[in-house]
Amino acid sequence: MQKANRIRTVIAAGLSIAALAVASCMNPKVLVLYNYTDSMPHGFYLVEHRGLYQRGDVVVFAVPPSVRALVNERQWLHENGFLMKPLIGLKGDSVSTKHSRFRVAGHDFGGIQLLDRQGLALPGYSECGVLKSGFLVGVDGMSNSFDSRYFGPIPERSVIGVAVPLWLF
Repeated sequence: MQKANRIRTVIAAGLSIAALAVASCMNPKVLVLYNYTDSMPHGFYLVEHRGLYQRGDVVVFAVPPSVRALVNERQWLHENGFLMKPLIGLKGDSVSTKHSRFRVAGHDFGGIQLLDRQGLALPGYSECGVLKSGFLVGVDGMSNSFDSRYFGPIPERSVIGVAVPLWLF
């Protein structure tokens, strides 16, 4: 009996995801993404378009042009893929990358590595001051997350929306 209930739940969830995926193809205002990167939980996310974003929102955004070629060369994402990370810094927040630590608004988000998992050089973002524009994104305590600690702030216009978990695994 429990096995049958589990199977029904999985089928219902799969059909719901499929319906949302079809809806996203038919209505460009609906977007469903699948995250397969390790810095955020794997699964399906609905992208909600919002006018205002706040600290803690998991935002979906275009890969910054300054690192797009690197992301494509290392095959971290499919070409023209999106990144999704928690929003951690807003205009006016303090930011520091001194001593290979990424600090935003007084919070230490962890180390900054020089090399990726394959031993290849990572880009550097160097700052000690106040964020003048854009957003900072990052994963707390995960120095191998490819986020603002490596490419700096993202323009507000590059944010597509907020990722809302649909089905995580």
